[in-house]
Amino acid sequence: MNDPSIPASDRRDGTLAGTILVRVVVPLWVLAGASVKFGTFNPALLPEPILDLVKITAGPFGVRDLGWWLEMWLRFFIGAEFAAALVMFLSPKLARFTASFLLAVFLAVLAATMAKSAQREGITAIWSGSCGCFGSASPPPIAMFGIDAALLAGVILLRPRRGATVPLRPWLVAASVVVGFGISYGRPTPVIKLEPMPTPVPAQPSSPDPVDGGTSASAAGSWPGIPDRLEPFYFTEFSEWIGRPLSSQPIARLVSRPLPDWIDEDRFHLVFYRSDCDKCHELLDAFFSGPLETPVLAVEIPDGDPAAALDMPCDECLLHRLPEGTEYVLTTPVLLTIENGVVLAVCEDSDDHALVSSTIAATP
Repeated sequence: MNDPSIPASDRRDGTLAGTILVRVVVPLWVLAGASVKFGTFNPALLPEPILDLVKITAGPFGVRDLGWWLEMWLRFFIGAEFAAALVMFLSPKLARFTASFLLAVFLAVLAATMAKSAQREGITAIWSGSCGCFGSASPPPIAMFGIDAALLAGVILLRPRRGATVPLRPWLVAASVVVGFGISYGRPTPVIKLEPMPTPVPAQPSSPDPVDGGTSASAAGSWPGIPDRLEPFYFTEFSEWIGRPLSSQPIARLVSRPLPDWIDEDRFHLVFYRSDCDKCHELLDAFFSGPLETPVLAVEIPDGDPAAALDMPCDECLLHRLPEGTEYVLTTPVLLTIENGVVLAVCEDSDDHALVSSTIAATP
């Protein structure tokens, strides 16, 4: 018999499958993602639209250190996912709503990610995965979208058993939030000691002033030394480099030494690239594969896949790299034009050949 004390809307028996889905499967799925982010503490696992949001929100809050701001956002997302998983485990009344809301947010972010990938790389980027341009180990967006969509459909179609008859118990929700964010914000920031970098490839004879085997007096006088410790990750807005000394940028200070003695005097181009990045290869091949009128420093970001490394098409580029052991949260290639030590122009869209050309031709 039906219990007359239970409202008619709550007397509909749900399914065991629905209960398991919202109380076990979805929270474990969310917990797995949060645990990966917590363990690796790698913001490159965040979708690109989230990284764009971090940059957009820095200005209104007066944040100058994008790396610190990204760390705070990373901790927020980890904490929110931990808290949501705990709510689904502990609160039958809120489990279905929390699962639906969180999966809907995931799908919206993934849809935006796929749109940006398709716009930049073409439609095949949705299912073919990363080209190495972002250094993320995540599956292709379409795979994640399919999993989350299937879970959301199950949450909508499979009603859990009598979840609404259990009291809300706000203290459990509050405890979930405190525990989730406590774990996230209580995690120590990694301390990374700088490992010795391999000896850089010497300057080719065609460069205007070959490197003399050590950092010259002019370069040493204006460039700070490479720090003993690395930040857990490096995140920047390259457009803000324009008009500022290259040596004032934390990422630029990490470039392997020795530096050319003309780095703060002459005009040159700098390209940040990854060895397995198709776009990087195309940029270098299209604009810097022949004799160079202006020196080019090609700085490798060392998180590419060695098995997928492409040949360096620029024979006259001065090859440098950044140190390993940290995360570089930036999309490659990035092209900069520098003169007298000051950044004149930046191009982050190598598909826009007009923008590439104007960056190369930039004047003070």
